[in-house]
Amino acid sequence: MPQEEHYHETTRFRCLEYLHRQSDSLYLTMCGMEHCTPGKAYGPASRSGYHLHVILTGEGTMEVNGQHMILHSGQLFLEKPGEVTHYYAHRDNPWTYCWVTFSGTKAEYYMRQAGFADGVNVLNSYVDTNEFYDLANQLLTKPELNLANDLRRQGLLYQFISLAVESHNRSSNGHRNAEYSPDSYVDHALDFIRNNYASIKVADISNYIGINRSYFTNIFKQRVGISPREYLISIKLRESAQLLISSDLPVQDISRRVGYDNPLTFSKMFKRAYGVSPKHYRSQPEEERRSLQAPALPQAGR
Repeated sequence: MPQEEHYHETTRFRCLEYLHRQSDSLYLTMCGMEHCTPGKAYGPASRSGYHLHVILTGEGTMEVNGQHMILHSGQLFLEKPGEVTHYYAHRDNPWTYCWVTFSGTKAEYYMRQAGFADGVNVLNSYVDTNEFYDLANQLLTKPELNLANDLRRQGLLYQFISLAVESHNRSSNGHRNAEYSPDSYVDHALDFIRNNYASIKVADISNYIGINRSYFTNIFKQRVGISPREYLISIKLRESAQLLISSDLPVQDISRRVGYDNPLTFSKMFKRAYGVSPKHYRSQPEEERRSLQAPALPQAGR
């Protein structure tokens, strides 16, 4: 088999390292799929191209740009060129995913069209993830590096990325209806906040779903009961409280992970919500922590 050393296969892992480009606008450099063992990790490291994963089953964690995100089946996550990324499988429910790695002059544009704007590395899939799996499987079916397979893989790569763009289009347009309903906007805003809370502002949310900020604030508050800014702060502070309890990370590191570059600002916001400083909160027994004030985070009703 020509250049066989670039194809790897075990019972859990299939990967094609593909170095022969057919186009400068978009070209495949690697593809594969893996059923990860518990805790299986990659990084921290950075890549030179785009590395798009589709989670088929299970759970895992991704750390990038100060964000610490728990991911699950039905989501896409993207490593971008030059970003230091660390991700690892859940120990009790490790994920299975497929991926494509690609570069080219059009790669960044296509990823933005798929919803991966600046600071966005995780999105929900609004198409069946089995469709991504089928394409990845076809990419791996004929690993021989010859012109016929080169052209075939080029087409499959475009199909894989087109599915990601289609998923984003369905998200933006309302997955269940062709109309732009307020509930649909708020649903997608809530998903976007939960996945990207550490790196976004309210303007990023309204830009992501494509509506006027004032209108977005009004429909969000009607549905959720608090403003997008209040909800975003609540998510950040609840995540920071969890990290204070579950990790030994310094307060300044936790501050950055949840999106506060200034630890003093973070401590001030935390104390306003919980009534005590982050250090004091961490030092309290569990029964006393339960009695401390928590930031309001209502369930979004219809």
